[in-house]
Amino acid sequence: MMDAHPLLFSEYMFHGMKLRNRFVQTPIQTRAADADGYATRELLDWHAACAGEAAPGIVIVQQAYAWPAVRLARGLALWDDSFIEPLAGLVNILHEKGSRVFLQLGGTGSRLEGNNIAPSPVAGSWDGKIPREMTKEEMRHYRDCYAEAGARLFRAGFDGFSLQGSGGKFLAQFLSPHSNRRTDEYGGSARNRVRYFLEVMDAIRQKSSASFPMIMRYDASDFMEGGHSPEIAMEQAGLLIEGGVSALLMGGGGQERLKYGVPSWMIPPVPLFDLARSYKRSFPDTPVILGGKAHTPELAEHILQSGAADLVAIIRPLLADHDYLRKMKEGRFSDVRRCVCCLNCQTWNRRPALKERPIICTVNPAAFSEGRPAAPASSPRNIMVAGGGLAGMEAALEAARRGHRVSLHEKNAELGGQWRIAGMPPHHEDYRTLVPSLRRELEAAGVDIRLGEPVTRELAERLRPDDIIVATGALPRSLGREYLLPSSMPVIQGMDVLQGHLPRAERIVVIGGRYIGMEAACLLAEAGKKVSLIEMNDMGQGTISRLRSGLFDALVRLDVRLYPHSALFRVTSDCVEARHGGGLFLLPAGAVVTAIGTVPDRTLLAELEGGPWNIHTAGDCSGIGDAMDAMYSGWLIGTTV
Repeated sequence: MMDAHPLLFSEYMFHGMKLRNRFVQTPIQTRAADADGYATRELLDWHAACAGEAAPGIVIVQQAYAWPAVRLARGLALWDDSFIEPLAGLVNILHEKGSRVFLQLGGTGSRLEGNNIAPSPVAGSWDGKIPREMTKEEMRHYRDCYAEAGARLFRAGFDGFSLQGSGGKFLAQFLSPHSNRRTDEYGGSARNRVRYFLEVMDAIRQKSSASFPMIMRYDASDFMEGGHSPEIAMEQAGLLIEGGVSALLMGGGGQERLKYGVPSWMIPPVPLFDLARSYKRSFPDTPVILGGKAHTPELAEHILQSGAADLVAIIRPLLADHDYLRKMKEGRFSDVRRCVCCLNCQTWNRRPALKERPIICTVNPAAFSEGRPAAPASSPRNIMVAGGGLAGMEAALEAARRGHRVSLHEKNAELGGQWRIAGMPPHHEDYRTLVPSLRRELEAAGVDIRLGEPVTRELAERLRPDDIIVATGALPRSLGREYLLPSSMPVIQGMDVLQGHLPRAERIVVIGGRYIGMEAACLLAEAGKKVSLIEMNDMGQGTISRLRSGLFDALVRLDVRLYPHSALFRVTSDCVEARHGGGLFLLPAGAVVTAIGTVPDRTLLAELEGGPWNIHTAGDCSGIGDAMDAMYSGWLIGTTV
């Protein structure tokens, strides 16, 4: 590994500190503090696990809030001295692992929560509300809050601090001409827009140490007209470095274009590579930190070898597999359970069932349970798992790891279920890594994998399991007969389109504008079809916001005709009739694609009733969800059965 990727695990001098490698673990809002903002055992255990035997050179702990009015759900706090001791415990753990430890001090989104104030009265993208312009007295107050919080993190033993100058957060709002339209000494020119940021940084150092290093999370552009352009950003970066910024952690996208800050599967790896290299050329003496889907050792090494950056940013790979760096260092990258860039780690607020948990990861539902491993089975049993989708695979894996004798039965010739189909379209390379990884782990755990063998009552009576875990997934909803005239045109499922089965017709109407419908419409349009998309509600409703924006951009680019708030009336031989408001409209078509949701497949449950076995359910057959819900439900069953 060292020969193939010589720079990744080489030492690096960072402001007088020797780093053990070139990786920087960047902040993520873990929701692993308690309700009052104190660091918990869960948070400490997770950081210790991520550090493991190949700790990142620098760990930047998640954002801590400097004043009580600003508080995200279960975020860290640092507004009085009582928060110091738990954070000091975290610092000690990471120092023992060999990492240098920083902490990000922050604010919030479009305005200061609870006060509805901002640098300028510009509507926030989150809710459209127009805040009040901050007074200078208020600015001094929040500057002093930052300074006091900085003094506390210094006393806790941190090696440095980080300030959030990206993502539309509090300080970042002063940097962008879009959000900062002040006419006083804090607005207008580039020097004026950086003034408050530098005042905050200097105030922290006055309360802690004049040499306290500061890593600035910085938008190289917010990619919007009238905003933080690459030219403006470069000019301001020079002023910030001149003013004492120690290193730049490259970000991009501002508040309205966050897709660049946390790239999804839709975004190419390392989307800010060229911008970062231009910064490194302009400021050769300032360390630059770059990531953004730099998830393979080849990509990470290339960032360093090319001179685009000095250090590589990682976080989601550690959420997916806390042994990521150790496996990479040992040359076992094929054993890594890789991040699939699905962005489900950003969706805790959409999951009421998980509101009391820290964030979880689609591919690693055990995240933040590192200190509470599942207990070995007290009496190993024979367990049959019906269904080889994500829920079934994860349930089988965890049950086998606990010592049960497990057989996994899948009616198709391949494992993966709906997730395998989701990975078939172009640009889904990230998705395609999960099923092979799970299969390797299943084989290593001794699970008896039986493909092409559906579970039936007859099979169960022959194998005599003690427990059956039913993970048979869901079936696509079909259009009711009331919508179809006898001479209706062909109707196919959106999931078939994802598998490459495209209708021959030139004009296609897609019914259902959520994730599958939007993606199916894109695939059809890319194939040269003339596509219309009908959705009863808002287009993309329920879809992760950053994915929705990317898919919507693609639909517009591909000239797909969009009809939100429109309901299907009927399908005839040559058109689709739909309602909008109080009227009907007609869409000429040669085929219809439906993506109107799924229903649990509970056929097997009814067949197995009354047998001499215990029955459990996992995944969609318990209740319709997404991939994260499937993996989490499988993990819960597997760790408790």
